[in-house]
Amino acid sequence: MLFNSYVFLLVFLPAAIIVYRAIDGYPSLRTWTLIVLSLVFYGYGSPWFLFVLIGSITLNWLAANAFAATGNGAIITAAVVADLALLGVFKYANFLADNVASVFRVPVGHLDVALPLGISFFTFHHVMYLVDLRRGKTKTYSFDRYALYICFFPQAIAGPLARWSEVMHQFGREAFAPGWERRCASGATFMVIGLVEKALGDALGGVVDPVFALARSGTLPPGSAWVTLGFCFQVFLDFAGYSNIAIGLALIFAIELPPNFNAPFRASDILDFWQRWHMTLSRFLRDYVFFPLVDLRLVRRRYKVAQFLASIVMTMALCGLWHGAGWNFVLWGTLHGVAMVIAIAWQRYLPSPPAPIGRVVTVGFVVLTAILFRAGSLDAAWSLYGGLGKPPEMFWIGGWRSAVPAVAAVAYAAFMPASQVLCARLNERPRLGVAAALGLVGAAVLSQLGQDSHEFIYFQF
Repeated sequence: MLFNSYVFLLVFLPAAIIVYRAIDGYPSLRTWTLIVLSLVFYGYGSPWFLFVLIGSITLNWLAANAFAATGNGAIITAAVVADLALLGVFKYANFLADNVASVFRVPVGHLDVALPLGISFFTFHHVMYLVDLRRGKTKTYSFDRYALYICFFPQAIAGPLARWSEVMHQFGREAFAPGWERRCASGATFMVIGLVEKALGDALGGVVDPVFALARSGTLPPGSAWVTLGFCFQVFLDFAGYSNIAIGLALIFAIELPPNFNAPFRASDILDFWQRWHMTLSRFLRDYVFFPLVDLRLVRRRYKVAQFLASIVMTMALCGLWHGAGWNFVLWGTLHGVAMVIAIAWQRYLPSPPAPIGRVVTVGFVVLTAILFRAGSLDAAWSLYGGLGKPPEMFWIGGWRSAVPAVAAVAYAAFMPASQVLCARLNERPRLGVAAALGLVGAAVLSQLGQDSHEFIYFQF
């Protein structure tokens, strides 16, 4: 079920609010009601995915309680390995098969199974909780609280990646207690901002996507590769839009999710960029991948700096692999890791460049490497990079009107404040004009989105 579809916005969401309002006066029903609503949302269109989700929740909850009862760390290790193995089977089995076939020149069959929606995200939620449980940072929770942590419908499919400590204490709150109006107004504002971002990203995708498709087919027209520089802004608008809608939805049900973006195209260097882009993933990678790699006792103490820098590159390579089962993703992540190492060395040994220059270099690097991320294969990526050596030509794909979404997307990314800042400004105090404007914008975007609802890009990850 898509956030930007009529069935969600005009049917599921109003029904969910009505149902939750009806049971809001019964504390024991609040969490279970959100669980049922989340399962309905998750299972819409693909009911069999529910077996994977429910089974995953149940087994991990049982593992957590078994560890709490015995103190046996092997239980947590086994559970995390099982979680990652399940993700590996669904997401990477065919990638591994292709590489085995290529190296050993033997045919290897493919696993013909669909990737369950959100499996990467709910796997990471399991890992965060279980690892922190073993570290002694958290406790066990009742089944309903743990289940809602994993399946809460605003974040179940594509995040944000909320830690247990950020949301567990919020479950079961009364959503319509006195003062609910201001919180719900903020939620609605986040949703409108997200829908606008999604609409703008889809418009840009209508220009960008056909060129990537032509590159994969090997029929790239001369000068068209320049269009693909817009993908970085497309994916930003698409994923920031999803994140903002998720944050807004959660607020309506009295749950505050962490922000996921903070004006990333204003970053002064690549380190700053990754503190602003997909922030919840960056925190996960830092705390659950990078720090453990740095703490591994594999090298002598005098090589500590080398291990630190190597851990950065390895963490970002794994970040790339998480995004997709392809060498283009691995190379993309590795390049960002190398860029981080260079940025750290630059900060240590060289003077910082003027902020505008740092910003231009950072955005340029991110935009160029995003082509590799989106290309689908290394061959298609090399074709597109080669195409950048030819003069740009816009007329072949729809005339100068095709430049309008690109200009709008770049302007939005470069000059608009972070969504959480914009939302706070719009809701500083009740203003009829602001409410009316948001309503009109929401209605306009809804009429456009409902005619052709595009799936969110991060659904495939």
